[in-house]
Amino acid sequence: MNKLKELFTDWRYLKFSFYIVFTVALLYILYFIIKNFSAVFTWVFGAIGSICAALSPLFIGLVLAYLLSPLVDIVDNKIFSKLFFSTPKSEKKAEKQLQLRRTLSILLTYVMILLVIILLIYSFAFLIVGQLVFTGLTGVLESIITYFAHYEELFREFIESLPDNGLADRFETLIDDIAQWISRNFSGEAVLNFIAGLGGSLVNLALGMVVSIYLIKDKEFFKRLWRKFIHLMFPMKQAAKINEVLYDMDVIFSKFLRGQLLDALIVAIITSIVLTILRVDFSVLLGCFAGVTNIIPYFGPVFGVIPAVIVALFTDGFSKAIIVLIAFVIIQQIDANLIYPKVVGSSTGLHPVFVLLAVTFGGYFWGLFGMVLAVPVVACIKLFILRRAGEME
Repeated sequence: MNKLKELFTDWRYLKFSFYIVFTVALLYILYFIIKNFSAVFTWVFGAIGSICAALSPLFIGLVLAYLLSPLVDIVDNKIFSKLFFSTPKSEKKAEKQLQLRRTLSILLTYVMILLVIILLIYSFAFLIVGQLVFTGLTGVLESIITYFAHYEELFREFIESLPDNGLADRFETLIDDIAQWISRNFSGEAVLNFIAGLGGSLVNLALGMVVSIYLIKDKEFFKRLWRKFIHLMFPMKQAAKINEVLYDMDVIFSKFLRGQLLDALIVAIITSIVLTILRVDFSVLLGCFAGVTNIIPYFGPVFGVIPAVIVALFTDGFSKAIIVLIAFVIIQQIDANLIYPKVVGSSTGLHPVFVLLAVTFGGYFWGLFGMVLAVPVVACIKLFILRRAGEME
């Protein structure tokens, strides 16, 4: 009896028993996961997707705050710091003035961005659709279908001119598939579903903007909170290393992403102007597409030139397509040798082979966003490896 009592009161036996129970439970969980792997895999990723969807306003706010914080700092330093030139002697009043300056800078930044977006939307609507008078959503959809029918006819004429070697049949199948896609995605039901999804996306975007405003406004507070958290979780030496690595990652990501966005905007403007001068249909839309795809290293410029060459080929013939192709080559050379080095520079320090591999793997697993973010991620991994190698020497 005493031995049994000792067995239940001795901490060593209790600890050993706990390890046995924990190991058995863990083995059972692993057995259950392996036996029902597909169902568990689907459930886990579904749960992760639901959590990410619920937290999407927070993610949007973090991205907006990260991208717009430097612009807010510029507005604050260049405009409002000169308006509020007299700093109060009272520390409390100075803090209130700083908060007011910060809030006004954020609001002015967002107003400028929204005005630019509205201006771009109206410009696209006018330049893309031409002289069409917008009488509502139905008129816009009819215009899209009319334009597609026009280009479908040109495309079929081009197919008929091809030699009878099987290539024409493949093009015919392609145009039929595109026609089915247009009719399916621009039907009344598809438009209603799109509007419903767009409404939810706009709500998330609005909430994300609110989150970003608070994050930018209280940026210093969140920085202090982060530093306290790091020092609470890690020893002083490790915390300093973590902050140093995060700072270097921020430099790489911020310089690369903001530089790529600015470079894409410049390329979009130049391409739109050149295509307008060459009288290519949908010049602004094609220019913007070229700018967006230019964000993707190496592959992006190739993707961007294809639609413009196709439109020029079907509307004005082979000679215009060659001229458009030459114009794109010149624009890309100007961008690669003049614009990109100034705007982005060698922010990643990666060899072109590693850039190509990163873009390929990123695109395969995560699509367009993977292609864009793969390069700075690999650059950060390289930085971490070099730092660890330097510490081991």
